[in-house]
Amino acid sequence: MLEKQKFMAEKLQELHKNNKMFVIPNAWDVASAYIYEKQGFSAVATTSAGIAYSLGYPDGEKISLEDLVYLTKKIFNRINIPLSVDFERGYSENIQNVKENAEKLVKAGAVGFNIEDGQTDGTLSSVELQIAKIRALCELKKELNVDFVINARTCAYWLNIGNEETKLKTSIERCNEFKKAGADCIFVPGAIDKETIKKLVRNIDAPLNIILNNKFNDFKELNQIGVRRLSVGSGPVRYIYSKTIELAQNLYNGCKRTHGLIILYRWFDYFGQLKHEMYCWAGMPNVN
Repeated sequence: MLEKQKFMAEKLQELHKNNKMFVIPNAWDVASAYIYEKQGFSAVATTSAGIAYSLGYPDGEKISLEDLVYLTKKIFNRINIPLSVDFERGYSENIQNVKENAEKLVKAGAVGFNIEDGQTDGTLSSVELQIAKIRALCELKKELNVDFVINARTCAYWLNIGNEETKLKTSIERCNEFKKAGADCIFVPGAIDKETIKKLVRNIDAPLNIILNNKFNDFKELNQIGVRRLSVGSGPVRYIYSKTIELAQNLYNGCKRTHGLIILYRWFDYFGQLKHEMYCWAGMPNVN
């Protein structure tokens, strides 16, 4: 039982133990996860924001645990690379419930968990609570005999808690406590400048995960200074939905004009060709 999960968990652990950075893209549905795998990525993670958007909700645990379990199982059954899940705050503040929720996700196919300390009111949960959650996940590893990756996230930078000195100090202290509790990797989203990232690498005794940003994104240099996991985040899904909105606006406006029929035919021709290309690329029959 859970043999595939055990194998995938080992592969994901190996990626974190290698002395080089790996990029982990964030999927929001089965198709996006499959595309990332076909492109050659070694692992894929979910994005809670992206999943929420795909269901018509804003980010912030608006999706139910049942929806997350369902999607996890669907992705797991379609891909053959490790799948890490954005577990947010564990879908509960009760430690036993967090553990039970994680068990459902492991059985569905998750072999990695992002668990964060950021709360919806813009504050950080207590260090003690996060340590208790991490320890509960460590217990679950032993019980299931699946060495899934615990990626403990602090949101000090993401939620802009204090000045730069405070954010750095808070992040380092929390992350080292999370590591002592059993976390395999540390995630500090919002840390985007080179000097800050270097200080985090030097002072945190665990592999460091940051999120791709437009300020410091030289992959070679990030690897050299010691970043070990680079998340893409919700950027791709935001881009996709912004283009969907643009498409909807163009279609709607085209329908209102006298030449709207021509515009619609052009869109249909384009997407018909695109669909054919996607089917061929994915190795699927081109069914109308």
